[in-house]
Parts: sequence; C-alpha cells; structure tokens
Amino acid sequence: MKNETMKTVLKTLNGVQSSLLLWGDPFNKDVNECIICVTGNPGLVDFYSEFGQELHNELTMPVCVIGQAGHEEISVKTTSENLTSDSNSFILNGQIAHKHDLISNYISKQSKLHLIGHSIGGWQIIELIDRNPELVSRISSVNLLFPTIQKMAESPNGRFLNLFLRRIHWLLLIFLKLLRILPYWINSYLIYLYLSWHSLPSHYYERIAKVIDPNVMEKVLILAFDEMDTVTNLNKDAIKNIKHLTNVIYSKTDNWAPLAYIDDLKIYEPQICLVEMEVSHAFVLKSSKLVAEKAARFIKDKRKSNLRNGDKMLNQDCEKSK
Repeated sequence: MKNETMKTVLKTLNGVQSSLLLWGDPFNKDVNECIICVTGNPGLVDFYSEFGQELHNELTMPVCVIGQAGHEEISVKTTSENLTSDSNSFILNGQIAHKHDLISNYISKQSKLHLIGHSIGGWQIIELIDRNPELVSRISSVNLLFPTIQKMAESPNGRFLNLFLRRIHWLLLIFLKLLRILPYWINSYLIYLYLSWHSLPSHYYERIAKVIDPNVMEKVLILAFDEMDTVTNLNKDAIKNIKHLTNVIYSKTDNWAPLAYIDDLKIYEPQICLVEMEVSHAFVLKSSKLVAEKAARFIKDKRKSNLRNGDKMLNQDCEKSK
C-alpha cells in the first residue's frame, strides 16, 4: 500500500463524538493489519499527527489515532454534547469502552492489530485486552510508550497534581473561562509566549488553543484525577498474557513513570522488549519521528517473526535497538 496523507474523520464512540486521525483506511473489511494508537492525557489527536505520519511512512499500513473522549470540542451537534461533567464517559472505564467501541465495531474482525499506547493510553490498552480476552488472538504487537501503568499518585508529577492542582483546579478553570472573554490578541499573545518559552513551532498554536478550552480542560482534569485514584497496582496478570507481544519505550528522566516503575517490568525480560530513549514523556512535542522509528522497528520485527518459535530472534533485535 502506498503512503497516504492524513485525514480526519468523526465517529460516535461510546456515545461521544470523536475525531480520529487516519492514514489509509483501517475500516476497510479487506485490510489485513492496522495500527491503533491511543493518546495520552490530554488526548487531543492533533498532537500525534507527525507521529502517525511517520508510522505510516515507515510501515505503509493503515494507521488510526484515537484520543480521549471529551478532549476536543466538536462543532457538530450530537447527543454527546448533553453529557454532564461527571459522566462516566470521561473517566478511565468510559475511555476503555470508547476504544473498545472503535475496535469491535469499526475495525474488521479479520484485521490483525498493532496497538500503541502513550502514557495513560498504555494503561488503557493493557486493561482493554485484560477485560476483553477475545482480542488477544487479533493482536500482533503492543507498544507502550512512556506508560503510566502503576502508582501514578506516587510519581513526582502525580504528587504535584494530586496534592496541589487537585485542590485548586477550579481556579484554573475560572482563569481559562476569563481568558475566553478577553480580546483575541491577548489570548494569541499568551499562547505564542508559551510556544516561544518551550521552543515549540508556531503551528502548535491551534493545538494549544484547543486544549485550554475550559470545557476540554475540565474533561482532562476529570480523567487525570481518576488516574490518580485508579492506576495504583501494576496489573501483572494482564502483562504476563501479552509480554511476548510487548515493547516498552521509557526514559530515565520521566516524572510520570520513574525508572523504578520500569524496573518492575524487567522481571518479564527477555520476552518483553524494554528500550530506553533520551526524550521527554510528552515526546509528541519534539521527538515524534525518533519514537515512531523505534516503534516501527519493533512492529517490523513482529511482522517478520514467527509467533511460535521466533522469540529468540526478536529478543536479539530488541537488544540491538537499546
């Protein structure tokens, strides 16, 4: 299949109108395999456009990027607009159902799946497979990118969010609402100031503007607080079931997934592939190409290897990529 440009489509998933980024057509019933990428939090798919494009360039297979339900304001009038801020659609259980709806109702049952999850997207993938074991036979590979899969409230960033931001989050929402009534040029100046401070390209302007929408930020915080309460113990049984399919990319300097957390995964070596990279947790801001190349290499290896007797070769490839 030749490389294709990105397109955005809308699907109502678990009752929430959602934007999906597509390369190729993962919904075609004749597709043999495709990539499903689940974003982190905030779950705005736009931040993953460079990552998805690079994956498609490397692998020439259909790619679908799905964000977190409620993390983008959709202009189309749908019943999802009537969902309240405490709706179960926006917490972790609802987000898992959101991804399951996509896979079970829109992707061909004959299509093999390469699943990619960034940050809390990795936890959602693990739980999705654990709660729906019939999916295991369809999965060819699992890539967990800087995954937050245990003790989130105890991580350095988790402690800040849980002990400080959680207590004053209403002030943040009031501030964002006040920003919306200020003149457009003031909002623009503040966003460009942020981009300049973090050395980000100017075309990120629209992405930042979408995230700081108070209606979106409310959903971002709802999910974040649920993560603090829910993501506690490592789901070892679930990981055992997919360890031979799984690649974990991590960083020594990740304040959401400290190195000690990654050490807990080393008991699954050599079946699980662990690859360290010197990039930030929010890799989509500056390192999309580098991370996409690492993920694509693992997927290529899994495509080549025989799942029955190819583990030895795969582990050698894993060691080379470190």
